[in-house]
Amino acid sequence: MISSPNQLKDQALKTLENKRESRSAEFKEKEIEAKKKLAEETKMKAEQNKRQAEKNKYQIDRLQLYLGEPYQLNDKITIAQPTVGELIRIGEQKAYSVVHVFVANTTMYRLFLWDMGIDWNKFTDFELFQLLCPTLQQENTAFLFGDIDFSKLQRYKKQIGETGEPVVVLYDPEQDFEIDNETYNKIAWYVRNLFNIFPKVEKAKGKFTKQSIIDEDRMNYERHKNDPYQSTLLPLISSCLNHPGFKYTKQQLINVGIVEFMDSVQRLQVYESTTALLKGIYSGFVDGKNIKNEQLDFMRDLSH
Repeated sequence: MISSPNQLKDQALKTLENKRESRSAEFKEKEIEAKKKLAEETKMKAEQNKRQAEKNKYQIDRLQLYLGEPYQLNDKITIAQPTVGELIRIGEQKAYSVVHVFVANTTMYRLFLWDMGIDWNKFTDFELFQLLCPTLQQENTAFLFGDIDFSKLQRYKKQIGETGEPVVVLYDPEQDFEIDNETYNKIAWYVRNLFNIFPKVEKAKGKFTKQSIIDEDRMNYERHKNDPYQSTLLPLISSCLNHPGFKYTKQQLINVGIVEFMDSVQRLQVYESTTALLKGIYSGFVDGKNIKNEQLDFMRDLSH
């Protein structure tokens, strides 16, 4: 059967319409993907800017940090740097459970806060620390803070200035020891740098969005709550001790500060990636025009 001119025309128009719709859907998909990528890059840039602002505000001598020098925050607070051996002797899980109290933000504890009737978006990290502080026993925090007993700290209202609004601080009369919001932020920033733990910040707007996030967190918690503890340090120590470029023996590593060790882990990764790029460029398998000079420098600054 021979199609009429009108039928051929209709078929051609239908084919064109299908192609147009297919291209439109493809374009929309690419547009959504591009917007998602832009949002992720914007979020990452905002996090980097925030971290840089904190770095500028709370100056830390990174050379002293690397060499394991204790950090004198004020006349009451000195933060020591544990060695790899100390963390092993204390118990990695026990030590990091203490560390997480000081580095924690409200995003990490949003399910816990939500079940208490608290919106994590409207709660500060210092307020969260006030809730967690009573769990810190002196014998558990001694490897960082010596004789300070955080469990004795109580919430007090303190007026700033003659006519200023009262603010909440943590204070213990027996130790004559006080932590206000600024002091807490300095402690948190230093401990985060000490252990290279910078928790992500996730805020949400709208009741439905918040509930969806909480529901997902609850499912993840139920799925993994009985999982055995997985060591963070073991695969790093094992990898380094078996790498030909690592200079410490097992016995020597015990006396290495945690910052120096984590820096060694990062530096070995950078060295390997830099070497691979250079070999790829010289062999012609990698286009050197698309590689930034910084990526070819294994001695570059790792603090960014």
